[in-house]
Amino acid sequence: MRLHSSRLADGRRVTVYLPSSARARPRRPYSLLVLHDNQNVFDPDRAFVRGQHWRAGETADRLIAGRVIPPIVICGVDHGGEARIEEMTPTAGPDGVGGGAKRYGEMIVDEVLPFVRAEFPVRRDREGTALGGSSLGGLVTLSTVIEYPAVFGSAMAMSPSIWWDRRVILRRLVRRAGALDGMRLWVDIGLDEGAKAVGDARRLAKLLTQLNKRPTRPNFELSYIEEADANHSERSWAARFGRALTFLFGAR
Repeated sequence: MRLHSSRLADGRRVTVYLPSSARARPRRPYSLLVLHDNQNVFDPDRAFVRGQHWRAGETADRLIAGRVIPPIVICGVDHGGEARIEEMTPTAGPDGVGGGAKRYGEMIVDEVLPFVRAEFPVRRDREGTALGGSSLGGLVTLSTVIEYPAVFGSAMAMSPSIWWDRRVILRRLVRRAGALDGMRLWVDIGLDEGAKAVGDARRLAKLLTQLNKRPTRPNFELSYIEEADANHSERSWAARFGRALTFLFGAR
């Protein structure tokens, strides 16, 4: 489906996964997960490396059939191609590129969510709405959930690009820590992604742990995973996606 957007001039293609139980009238609306970089989520022929996609629908089907998670709806939102860096970064970099995350987040909250909620049986509350992505998608996830604390109750940041603009996201998390209150937050990194990426992920995990221990702390659930023999690739993120879904949507 093509979503018209007043925030982003070219609009955006979205793909919606529905659980098999949605064919009948559901007894209650489903939790919703919005994922960035839709090209890599469902379709092997559209993936950055052809054939290496997240198999998001197949993974959700397996977990739902095994009653590991309840039925959920997943909405994938295409990235902007050459505009991806611009859209998914909260500030401009040294070369002046970037800083469009605010507009991109507005599109998610003001256009994607209303569209999906109008067309499909999904929840409208914070606890039933999650956001996730990898790499720059992990960065824009963190940036967006702290901008909209009343909208998202869960977040998944796989191999997030913490390095952007001298780790600006860490400073923003300190200032907006209260936005994390009550959230489930999945953060991970592959140990084959390089010392800098691993070090940044550990800085993020340490910061989040410290925030959760402050006297005036937010109270959130954090799962931080370091995966051996995993690199910065769709294949590695696909391998961890099932565990992330289990943490985000499994029984509390």
